[in-house]
Amino acid sequence: MTKKIEFSSGLRLVIEQMPYLRSVTTGVWIKAGSVWEEEPLAGISHFLEHMLFKGTTSRSAKQIAETMESVGGIMNAFTSREHTCFYIRCIDEDFELSMDLLADMHLNSVFAEDEFTREKNVVTEEINSYEDTPDDLVTELMPATMWPRHSYGRAVIGSRQTVEAMRREDLIGYWQQMYQPRNTVIAIAGNIDEKRAVAAVEKFFAASIGDGIAGEPSAPEAVSGTVYVNKDIEQTHVCLGFPSIASKDDDYYTAAVLSCALGGGVSSRLFQEVREKRGLAYNVYSYNASYLKSGNFAAYASTRPKNIDQLMQVITAEFSDVAARGLSEEELQRSKQQLKGALVFGMESSSSVMNKIGKRELMLDELYSWEQSLDKLMHVSQQDVLRLAAKLFVPDKLVIATVGPQENQFDIDKLF
Repeated sequence: MTKKIEFSSGLRLVIEQMPYLRSVTTGVWIKAGSVWEEEPLAGISHFLEHMLFKGTTSRSAKQIAETMESVGGIMNAFTSREHTCFYIRCIDEDFELSMDLLADMHLNSVFAEDEFTREKNVVTEEINSYEDTPDDLVTELMPATMWPRHSYGRAVIGSRQTVEAMRREDLIGYWQQMYQPRNTVIAIAGNIDEKRAVAAVEKFFAASIGDGIAGEPSAPEAVSGTVYVNKDIEQTHVCLGFPSIASKDDDYYTAAVLSCALGGGVSSRLFQEVREKRGLAYNVYSYNASYLKSGNFAAYASTRPKNIDQLMQVITAEFSDVAARGLSEEELQRSKQQLKGALVFGMESSSSVMNKIGKRELMLDELYSWEQSLDKLMHVSQQDVLRLAAKLFVPDKLVIATVGPQENQFDIDKLF
């Protein structure tokens, strides 16, 4: 059972006690992501995440790296469109050390000028690496084309131009604006009790002050269209997407079932039709990404250029079929059981549980309950899936992104 404590500063703590483990995973979640960025500073949330590891008033970058590795701990971070999280997984006996380090990074980072300049080069190389990875590139092109006039469409990592233009004072100002206690959740899962967790937060995060909080992002206006990027590679990578539901939508679990049935595993429709029956692709899958104000439902695959038209026809045929006829009872039950298994397996990992309770509290302001999630999942019906698929998979809302050695012209009317 997840417990929640809110401190007078506005800082929130959520705890999931897992006494059968010997590990504890602690994450500091901040509502700071690319959706809240001004366009000239696109990518600053991600850049700030990098800089948190580059030194504090009491630790150098090398000492930060050594602090947890010297006791076998694992430290990392990630940034998304709507949040940033930096976390540590460690043996339970080292929990206080992990809290000391996380608080130090969160509250006392110095953003030294030489580290700032050096990290610009690192992030630029990360952008180069991402642009050299066609499956990553094509899945980012899809939302950029769908939401061209909204921050939901911008890449979390930013661009070479915005990173180069960032100044140290921009970074400090954004840190002071967003890394506020009311904008922060500390999530702890593992072999830890409430008393010990609360005491550590009170000791190490006591200096967390301020009353700022990120506002609600605006809803993006979606457009349809196609986009192509030329790359001298062997395959054409394609991502087909439609606007989808927000994270608070009642159909959240319906979308999960629909995505699982279409492209969530080796028994899914797309895997069977694209790879097993026709041998058109090695990798094919679908996903639903939901955010506070919108979402996108997409399918990805890659194939040789001569096969791209056939691949597109097969994928869109499955979209059309499920929008017209839904899922069979067998498909529905198989997908629900597959997702149930993922939920159960996730509850056996302190890292997975920390991610669930932290994200849910930060973004939805509600406690995560495995039992409630499972109940909502198991109540998804064939009628629910048919209704949602018919709502989402509308041909004139389709976005097609491709990356490859030659451009293909797609007639959407002939695909559906």
